[in-house]
Amino acid sequence: MLKNRALILLGKALWRSFDRLTENPRQAQEDFLLRLIRRNRATAFGRDHVFDKIRSVDDYFHQVPLADYERHRPYVEMIKNGNLSALTSAAPFMFTVTSGTTGEPKLIPVTKASLRINARRTKIWYYRALLDHPRFLRGKLLGVVSPAVEGHTPGGLPYGSASGQTYQTSPWWVKRAYAVPYEVSEIENYDAKYYVVMRLAIEQDVSFLATPNPSTIMKLTETADVFKDAIVRDIRDGSISNRFEVSPEIRDKLSARVAPNAARAHELERLIHARGALRPHDYWPGLQLIGCWKGGTVGGQLKKFDRWFRPETPVRDLGYLASEAHISLPIADAASEGILAVDANFYEFVPENEMSAANPRTLMCHELQEGAAYYIILTTSAGLYRYDINDVVKVTGFYRKTPVIEFLRKGRDVTSLTGEKVHVNQIVKALEEAQRLSGIEVRHYRAVADDERTGYGFMVEIEGSFPNEAALALFLDQLDNQLSILNVEYAQKRNSKRLSRPYLCVMQPGWFNRKYRSNIQAAVRDSQFKASLLGYQREDEAEILFKLER
Repeated sequence: MLKNRALILLGKALWRSFDRLTENPRQAQEDFLLRLIRRNRATAFGRDHVFDKIRSVDDYFHQVPLADYERHRPYVEMIKNGNLSALTSAAPFMFTVTSGTTGEPKLIPVTKASLRINARRTKIWYYRALLDHPRFLRGKLLGVVSPAVEGHTPGGLPYGSASGQTYQTSPWWVKRAYAVPYEVSEIENYDAKYYVVMRLAIEQDVSFLATPNPSTIMKLTETADVFKDAIVRDIRDGSISNRFEVSPEIRDKLSARVAPNAARAHELERLIHARGALRPHDYWPGLQLIGCWKGGTVGGQLKKFDRWFRPETPVRDLGYLASEAHISLPIADAASEGILAVDANFYEFVPENEMSAANPRTLMCHELQEGAAYYIILTTSAGLYRYDINDVVKVTGFYRKTPVIEFLRKGRDVTSLTGEKVHVNQIVKALEEAQRLSGIEVRHYRAVADDERTGYGFMVEIEGSFPNEAALALFLDQLDNQLSILNVEYAQKRNSKRLSRPYLCVMQPGWFNRKYRSNIQAAVRDSQFKASLLGYQREDEAEILFKLER
């Protein structure tokens, strides 16, 4: 319990500092921005945008236009090739990887400063959680991370996951509390990774389960139940089943950590015999808290938790976290909302209905209205400036004078069920290539992010004669393959089975024209209608001629 007291003391001090800032968020934001600008005047970006002339927030707005990642990409290319001061005076030490709007992934710089900011948010999160759940760190912590290093740029800078980097740099007492060692994150086969995580974790007393995506939690629990007999056998024998693909190096390291445990194996067998299944509420009776995302489309996975966890087990949102920044701080279990992290980034907000304007107005956080939805614009310590992340958030209230926000969804032309962030441009390119490779010609189409299935459906109206099922199957497989090529996070979510296989619906002839007519009836004129090629709303079942599920 010594570690808990130390964390409480540190967290309390950090919380008090943050709490003071929430009384005057405007000043906190201005101070953050101007310090950042002064620090980065000599960077390539700072010279190009004349940071020397910036003395106020209005100056910043005048000198730096709103833009997406493509404005930053040339500077990221400089960093990749060795110019480490292209965006920030302090050199980045790695990149995190996230999907872009085309096939080229986005590399997000990570600096020591941005890592410290994220670590501060995490410590405050733990502190606030301990106040409400004082026993949640009593046992082991089960977290699932990705590899810290997945490759290197031409200039030698590593790229990988921020979660893996955080794991490796955690204090010793945090590492000792983890139920699984870091080596498990480097298992490439997702089925093997899930199995090994649960084989190691079920043997232990887990009191805190945390990973951002709730679909990952579902895959872990399902894996444990499906392979319960193998897990019990491995625990009894002190082994790791050879049926799963684990490299010899990792297997040797993990094997050194396990030993025969007949008592635990017997206990699990008794649970299986009594319940007919292996569920966390039985093998982790001391589980005190689950930490994961609860908002947006991923929150739909929480409906499945009741099958595996006790209804009274609290679930707290980890916060609005993106590869680009940590943006909010939840301090309660209810909903997915969190206090805007005014000390972590500089924020602007564009009213949702104004984002398509030629020059949309931006608001600072002290100008927001409760209940309103906004696009959020980021300026970060890691070198993103007036960056349109294409996310929509809602203001649910205020903590003191600082907005409390929740993530609603991805914005223009993007859908995301498990964090894959599919862009309509990728749908268009995937359809074009799938047609070429399958020989099927499509007259009209639309893609649907189906939250009930946690996967994508493709609605197509065929040109010419109806193809045979083999040709349609090839077409669907190619759609899946092409999206995996174009979107690195779609590929990861499909490989890990957090996204299910896509399905194909061949629509009745004339489907699209009927849809077009019904939509323009609500518009003032035809020119106001824009065909939606990607969205969340499923099509009328009566319009489906043939459905193919793989």
